[in-house]
Amino acid sequence: MWSEFTEQKRTASFLHQSLQYNRLSHAYLFAGPKGAGKKKMALHFAKAIFCVRQDGDSCGTCKSCRLIEEGNHLDIHRIAVEKNVISIEDVQTLQKKLSYRAAESSHKVYIMEESEKMSREAANSLLKFLEEPPRGVVAILLTSQIHSLLPTILSRCQIVQFQAPSPEQIASQLEAVGMKAGLARTAAAITNDFEQAHALCETESFAQLRSLMIQLSEDIWERGTYALVTLHDKLLKQEKTVERIDLFLDLLLLWFRDILLCLLGQESQVMNIDQVEPLQKQALRISQRRLATGMKIILETKNRLAHYANLQLSLEDMVLRLQEG
Repeated sequence: MWSEFTEQKRTASFLHQSLQYNRLSHAYLFAGPKGAGKKKMALHFAKAIFCVRQDGDSCGTCKSCRLIEEGNHLDIHRIAVEKNVISIEDVQTLQKKLSYRAAESSHKVYIMEESEKMSREAANSLLKFLEEPPRGVVAILLTSQIHSLLPTILSRCQIVQFQAPSPEQIASQLEAVGMKAGLARTAAAITNDFEQAHALCETESFAQLRSLMIQLSEDIWERGTYALVTLHDKLLKQEKTVERIDLFLDLLLLWFRDILLCLLGQESQVMNIDQVEPLQKQALRISQRRLATGMKIILETKNRLAHYANLQLSLEDMVLRLQEG
């Protein structure tokens, strides 16, 4: 049902109405960040086109809906990227399939994932197809990089924009594929890209960096200048520190935000959900004003490093300023 797409209500409503009022276009371009649910909505749109109800939505139980869900509908054709490119051969094979009469109804639908990865030859071949589409054929192209597509292809498609998924949605998706809740919610808060968040969660160094951030935070509040020892020995001496320092500061900024939430009694909203106890302990020692000042200091350090300031001196200065409050 379209009502299930709570994160993309406007998009779902637009597609629903295009079917309800018989305004089906021959080509759609679903554009938006990875993890926004473009593929899921494309399949639901296809179900709604073929569903026996013919009221603009999908029942999910008729023969057509079940076949699409199982990936066995004869009039649904999907192109997925192989070897990081969609070749002209892929497009030509699709065109040949679509030249045959529909097997199950009067429509044929093709869904092209990551359409920005078409070779130029493939894009030009598809363009000719979009200019003179066979009767009853509906194209659904998916992309997270709309500006990589030929302007002529964009002009032939009804562009449907998808909003970036919320951190809660990304975290839920990560947990659904087996990622630990704490890491999932933390990664989701740092990036609004599901694949990037998933890659972070799968990297052992991300969990290690987060643990180091928590240790440094505790040292800042409890161990005085020993925090500088932790900074030098555990962070600055590590390989690829420069590449990871922006991520480290993002984690530290998120940690301060979570302490503030605990201070306000809003533990259910923290992103480091598996670290509520240490967050609460730190919240007992720190004022709301000092946390706000600390977050400002971290942001200033990020900005300074973005302009090629000295890494060691900038981080030492940050730690000392955080301790002073």
